Amino acid sequence: MDEQEALEIVNEAIFQKEGRKLKDIEELIFIGAFQNLTYGKIAENSDYDEQHIKNKGATFWNLLSEALGEKVSKKNFLGALERRKSCSGKSSISLSSNKSLPPELTTEINIPKKPDFVGREEAIAHLNTLITSRNAKIIGIYGKGGIGKTTLAREYLQIQKLKILELNVGMDTEYITSVKSWGKRQIKQQFKQQAEEKFIDMLEQLKYLLQNEKEKVGILIDNVETALDEKGKFKQEHRDYIELITRVLNHPTVNAITLITCREEINEAKLSFIESYPLPELSELAWQEFFSIFEININTLALGEIHKAYGGNALAMKVITHPIKTYYGGSLEDYWLDNKQFLLKGQIKDLIASQFDRLFEHDRHAYNLLCRLGIYPYREIPRVQKIGLSCLLWDVKKSETMQVIESLQRRYLIEFEAGEYWLHPVIRAESLTRLDALDNTLLLMKKEIDKLFAGEEKIQYFLEWLREVTLLDSDFTPLDFRAFYLCLEYVYSFGIFEQYEFLELASFFGIPSIEEIGEVFWDFITSTDVSKIDEEMKVVYEIHEYLLYDFLMDKRLYDILELGRCSSFDPKNYLASQIDYLTGDGQYIDLELKQALQKLKSELPDPNQKEELFDAWWKTNSKNWAEKLRKIMIEYREIGHDWQFNWHDRLLLEEYYHANVLLLYCLYYCDYHLTDSVRNKIKDELLLPKNFGYAPPLLRG
Repeated sequence: MDEQEALEIVNEAIFQKEGRKLKDIEELIFIGAFQNLTYGKIAENSDYDEQHIKNKGATFWNLLSEALGEKVSKKNFLGALERRKSCSGKSSISLSSNKSLPPELTTEINIPKKPDFVGREEAIAHLNTLITSRNAKIIGIYGKGGIGKTTLAREYLQIQKLKILELNVGMDTEYITSVKSWGKRQIKQQFKQQAEEKFIDMLEQLKYLLQNEKEKVGILIDNVETALDEKGKFKQEHRDYIELITRVLNHPTVNAITLITCREEINEAKLSFIESYPLPELSELAWQEFFSIFEININTLALGEIHKAYGGNALAMKVITHPIKTYYGGSLEDYWLDNKQFLLKGQIKDLIASQFDRLFEHDRHAYNLLCRLGIYPYREIPRVQKIGLSCLLWDVKKSETMQVIESLQRRYLIEFEAGEYWLHPVIRAESLTRLDALDNTLLLMKKEIDKLFAGEEKIQYFLEWLREVTLLDSDFTPLDFRAFYLCLEYVYSFGIFEQYEFLELASFFGIPSIEEIGEVFWDFITSTDVSKIDEEMKVVYEIHEYLLYDFLMDKRLYDILELGRCSSFDPKNYLASQIDYLTGDGQYIDLELKQALQKLKSELPDPNQKEELFDAWWKTNSKNWAEKLRKIMIEYREIGHDWQFNWHDRLLLEEYYHANVLLLYCLYYCDYHLTDSVRNKIKDELLLPKNFGYAPPLLRG
């Protein structure tokens, strides 16, 4: 089965379940998995944040499992696809020829019933009329924050079963997505081509590809207001958006429609062709429908006044649902009578502030968590795992953490999906205004992460080894190398070398990924003219050749030890070739280590002798021979220890790893003031054991 055939089978499965094809990022993850790429490499190739790729990957494999009717993962999906292919009796499935997918937009709209998407039938119909009857290519959907612009745009494109390319401008003015980086990513991911380097050339290339796309593409440009100035014009540094819209998206032969969401109307003479659609507030009837879904008793007068106060804002509708159900027995009238004076202010920020105040009174732990969650830079890590919430609950019993998290979920004060969490920008802004002592928050977070290993003597020994292991004299700090060897030993211990993303922690400090180290190493030793190698790459090579060799040793040590346990493995030629590789002239290796490895190689029987004799030797001596190799690695490189981690240890180490990555994002990408003394203190104490002064048995004597 080739890549295209596998992709078509997955698209068919997802379409049958969801009524849509793969989203761009889902296709990116699937193709990367098919090519046996790590999440880190997928992120590197696409300019996405690696944590975002991981989060999306977990969601995608769950969705694909449901679509295929069996549990699949990044490792085992091919078998499931082969079974589906066999059951379907087809060697190739093409969505482009499926009669249920129209070649053009349909004029008949069937809006799926969703609890959080009500009252937008007219808006969907209006967008459809602009596009199908008036031939609009670009529509600007305008409206205040929380009214539902992005939700509407996504729903329309999904209803029309379009291939969606999404450009999220970003909510932070310091981190606006550049058109060039987005365009290059789309050309590489969606069209499998190398993007042109010059911006104008890249735009022409993208236009050509969209012109020749057989199926119409839906493009969503979200949160454009961040790139505009006070007059509604694109800021000088973001004029590339104008070029994208005029040169590419508005071209009459481009097979795409574009929806732009913005809180204010774009005021650019060059973009006067954009069809304007001011999104109306949700009607009172839509609010009534939403509240009915949640079994709230509706008083017509109270509903009318609340609806008017908040201008039919969708976010406001959701946020007040919980207090009505929880504190007022589901009575909208009682809630209105008790909150009338406040609600008449009619500002979403005032509503959010009131929910924080109410939470403070009724659930202090949930309030503290909500405030603390503001520390995460969601621009860099769009979603966080549960451990990211748990390590902020240092004042809550472990058995009660889920109860606190669910308290925020019920109140619509935290967004969540598939075990991952994030804050709406409006709510995060309020969180940060209420969170005092940011320094202390991160110190307590660090302390809570360290408590993950409380009472875990074996893992404390492991951390002590990280602290004591001999490191290089280089420009890097001990923390840099602790991070590298933590990841390396973790990957070795559990035999998951396909999961190189665990080296993200090391790369945080400038230590490149294994792939990058290997590329630099290869370029250096094969270059005919060293002077032409980029000076920066020379430095990287000189610093990391030692680390590269440790990775190579660790990987081959694992291979040999693991294969030694595999009865079906034919080791005759493999073992000698691996040792030859490790002791080759191009490797960074001490003479004594080289001699020890060559002596070990000499113990192997001649692979050219009778096969049954070699097999007999291997069956009798393989375990002992492999353990000799391990001892050599420990003696000369201090790697390859048998930590005897079990499944419980693995789960703890994974939580510890992800929690420390989140902490580092807070240190390096925070958009609030953090003192240098606290930042340095946390870095100095990161990845260290809880108590010093003892040595693990493996390091004694």
